[in-house]
Amino acid sequence: MKVISIKNLEKTYDGKVPVKALRGINLEVEKGEMIAIMGPSGSGKSTFLNVISTIDKPTKGSVRISGKNPHKMNDEELASFRRNTLGFVFQNFNLLPTLTIEENIMLPMTLEKVPTAEMKHRTVEIAKLLGIANLLKKRTYEISGGQAQRTAVARAVVQDPALLLADEPTGNLDSKAAKDVMELFGMLNKVKKTTVLMVTHDALVASYCRKVYIIKDGRIYQEIIKEGDALEFQEEILNAMTLLGGGRNDII
Repeated sequence: MKVISIKNLEKTYDGKVPVKALRGINLEVEKGEMIAIMGPSGSGKSTFLNVISTIDKPTKGSVRISGKNPHKMNDEELASFRRNTLGFVFQNFNLLPTLTIEENIMLPMTLEKVPTAEMKHRTVEIAKLLGIANLLKKRTYEISGGQAQRTAVARAVVQDPALLLADEPTGNLDSKAAKDVMELFGMLNKVKKTTVLMVTHDALVASYCRKVYIIKDGRIYQEIIKEGDALEFQEEILNAMTLLGGGRNDII
């Protein structure tokens, strides 16, 4: 089953000098895949994620997610589609400090008017799975960055979305917390068959995925598939990115 089907995707930003950010991208993602998008600064990878996440509309081509084209929906349909089909994890967590951890996780279900008993059950189950059940009554200022990102992941997957989108999910974490969060993504991918698409500049983070697509000048420049272990895969990613001009200690 194809979760993402992208055909001839183009995105041009208008202005005095129009900027063509995406140039004819074709990509298919099967259910249960875990994929990283990488590329030099200005390559188009963030625009690519924005179009898939429905933040931006494509100029040409089509984007289908679980068989539907969200860019042809009205505002109400699109809002519901985002809550039920897409999960979002951001670098800055985007948790609400006025809410408890439990209430943050429940938020998308509240907006969908899920019955209270069902919300509480789902929240406890996902919190147990992600190792944050003991934090549910705490507030965001009482937890660590790694715990905040686990909370953000719990909120993103509590509705069992068809697609989990992550934008630099470890960008604000130390190396141990980053490793924990990536192992979390891997566990969700394995246990819940969650389809994951993430943008990252970090080769170590990307090495947790099964495939890496490198974007250059708005086009898919290279596909790298994990065939050996994670260290070999990371080395292959580093080599590919270095050839594009990024230093090995500053892959961007």
